[in-house]
Amino acid sequence: MKLSTWTAVDNFDGSIDEPLEDGDTALHITCLYGHLSCVELLLERGASVEVKDEDGAIPLHDACAGGYTEIARLLINNAPDAECVKRMLDTFDEEGDAPLHHAARGEHLDVIRLLIASGASACRTNLLGRTPSELVEPESEACRILDEAISAEIGRPYRSS
Repeated sequence: MKLSTWTAVDNFDGSIDEPLEDGDTALHITCLYGHLSCVELLLERGASVEVKDEDGAIPLHDACAGGYTEIARLLINNAPDAECVKRMLDTFDEEGDAPLHHAARGEHLDVIRLLIASGASACRTNLLGRTPSELVEPESEACRILDEAISAEIGRPYRSS
């Protein structure tokens, strides 16, 4: 990362969680575009992992939508406690999607696995009543992973397609 980025963040006199012109915070933008080193810097400087943008999304939604596994892991690992992780995994944006829905829509397998391993529910439905497994291609690896997670949650075999 350029020294100028560090200097700009260090000299910023507003709130690090303050939304920019488009309603996103700097953390949302760096997660959306996959800039791991910038995410690390913002977290070191105290950016909140639970800050919401104008659409009700938290930075984890953006990392999951982009398929950025290391950023998603970093955000989860920077949660102050298990309750915060649970809130992050269960946060729905304005469209009613949790981070797992975003990862599923992009069929980002490693992110899907990470979220499930971190406690995300594959059974949660969005505002349209759809589970993450209903957002992926039938018979895909993502569908298999999500169906297995649902089966584990409900205690019996499940198949979405």
